[in-house]
Parts: sequence; structure tokens; C-alpha cells
Amino acid sequence: MKKYILGFVIAVGLWACSKEDWPSNDQFEVNFFAVPEDATGEEAELRREFFDKTGVYLLFSDTLGCRNITTLSGKTVIEWQVIDFMWNMSSGTYYVDSLEFFPYQVIGKKEVATKFVQDELLSDLPELFYPYSILLMDRLVFFDNFYGTYVPSEVAVYSGMQATAIALGDIATVSDEEKETLKNEIMKAMIVNNLSLIKDGDLAVFYSYSTDYYDISSWNVPSPVESVGFLPTYASSWTVTFNSKSTDVLAYVEEIFNLSETEFRETYAEYPVVIEKMEEMVNVLRKYGVNVY
Repeated sequence: MKKYILGFVIAVGLWACSKEDWPSNDQFEVNFFAVPEDATGEEAELRREFFDKTGVYLLFSDTLGCRNITTLSGKTVIEWQVIDFMWNMSSGTYYVDSLEFFPYQVIGKKEVATKFVQDELLSDLPELFYPYSILLMDRLVFFDNFYGTYVPSEVAVYSGMQATAIALGDIATVSDEEKETLKNEIMKAMIVNNLSLIKDGDLAVFYSYSTDYYDISSWNVPSPVESVGFLPTYASSWTVTFNSKSTDVLAYVEEIFNLSETEFRETYAEYPVVIEKMEEMVNVLRKYGVNVY
């Protein structure tokens, strides 16, 4: 999601005096996420049908297309339109992470992956949490820039502002248990990416358990943090304020998806307030159509 700032320099002899003589940057509005009207073939039809059924754009490449742009000097250049996941990752950070994509090579695997997303993933996810577009890949490698050293790891999903990238590999060979785990991981990413859609008023009861400890110095939060309703997920982070309302919600949603209800209750059995906050968060998610437990 790049931002371009256009400026005009007026100098004697640079442009003709008549406005009609200026080069034009006018362009027809093009939705690069949509399938071009003149595109044909199995992949084009697959993408069109997916959008018709879900309202979500389906992509198999992070390069969306290109168009000719006339610069202020009168030169025509090609401008490539590429999904910018880094815009979301690097916001407010010094070190920039990156992604490497490994696309599907055959239409058959694209069709199977699309069917899984449409029939098994999105069918159980409220439309409120649908991403704008889905980029389906065979493999997805995330490079975590750890103090200037890139550490690669294969991931199944990464949610950005413009698209959610999903790597399903050969999903036809995956067991039902593995599919369910993968489905939960992707659903979690999509919901976490849209947590701001949950209204504060609906979280009032959830907030009430730890209200005295939000946004105070972390040194003043009792230890262990679970004793006052916080999860330890981000308690040691130098980049995230673990006792802010937004991080509190994030930690609970992530943990609810990471653990079964039995595992959650066993893990935090010593902290009744954590159990009560989990139950309230489950109720909030149900109100929004998300049934985890």
C-alpha cells in the first residue's frame, strides 16, 4: 500500500503555458485484485467463481498487474502493482521482516486448495472477519529480521492489510486432524487481523476483571500476572505493552485458538480470574459468530 506524492514545478520554458499542453496522468480506475474482464482459462474462472460465492478476491500471485504511467517529464513508464505485505509489517518498527512466496504450479492443486478455503474455512468464519483478498500459495517462508539477522521459518498464514497469504501445500494429502489444526490457525490469523471490529462495549465485562492494572507501569502489575487476569504471552516483550486492553484481548483470542477448552482450564487452573476472562471472551466471540469452544 504505497503512497505516492505528486508535485508540480513551474519554470519558464519547462511546460507550455496552456494547461492543455501538460502531460496527463489521468488513468482509468482499475481494480487489480479482480480478474480482468478479458481473462480466460481455468484459473480465471476459478477466481471469478470464488469471488461470486464469497465476496473475497482470490489470488495466486502477489504481482497483480501493471499499467503505463506518464511522468511529469512526459516519459511513459510501467508501474507494477504488487501486494505490499511489508507496509503492515514495518509500520513503527526499525527492522523490516519479509516474506518469500512459492506459488502453485498446476491448476489441480489450485482447485483443491480453493475448495478447502471456500468450503471448510470461510464457511465457518463470519463474513465480518473475511479478508479483502486471499493469496493462495504452495509454501510461504517468513524471514524474521532479528536485530539485522534474517531467520527463515515456514508458516501457514500471514495476514496483511491488503491480503491474507495462506500456504496449504498439497492439502489433498493432509489428514482430517491436520486440516482442523490448519483451519484453526488460519481462522485465528484472520480474526486477530480484525480484532478492532469488536466493539469496546461488548468487551466491558472482559475488561472489568483487570481494569485496575491497564496501562500502568508493568513493574506495578502483581506477579504472576495471571493472578490479576493477564496471560503471560507478551509479559516479557520489549515491544508490546502486555497490560494494554488491546494486547489483553489479543492474548486471550490467540490462547483460545491455541488450546482446547480442557487444555486451557488445566493450564490456568490456579487462576480463577483467567478462567472467568476466558469464558467471557468465548461469549464475546460467539456474539460475533465465532464458535471456538
